[in-house]
Amino acid sequence: MTMTGYQLFLLLVIIIWPFAIGALLFSMSLIETWIERMDAATPQEAGLEPVAGEEREVRIVFGDRVVGESEPEAGRVDTGEFPAHEPLG
Repeated sequence: MTMTGYQLFLLLVIIIWPFAIGALLFSMSLIETWIERMDAATPQEAGLEPVAGEEREVRIVFGDRVVGESEPEAGRVDTGEFPAHEPLG
């Protein structure tokens, strides 16, 4: 079975179009982010600097301690599984 030039062209189009659409959507996302940063009045609106005084978005819990916070009462923190006021045993 031999393929004509037109059939090869159609095969190429069928294979390439999903990648082309993905690249187009990705570039549109980048351009949208760039425009939002250009229109921002402050660095905080542009997302370039952390805003001081707001609550942290992430809380890192290592075992029963929260990283980066002062020592809680009795050295333990409340988690969903083990409240700090109850013994572990």
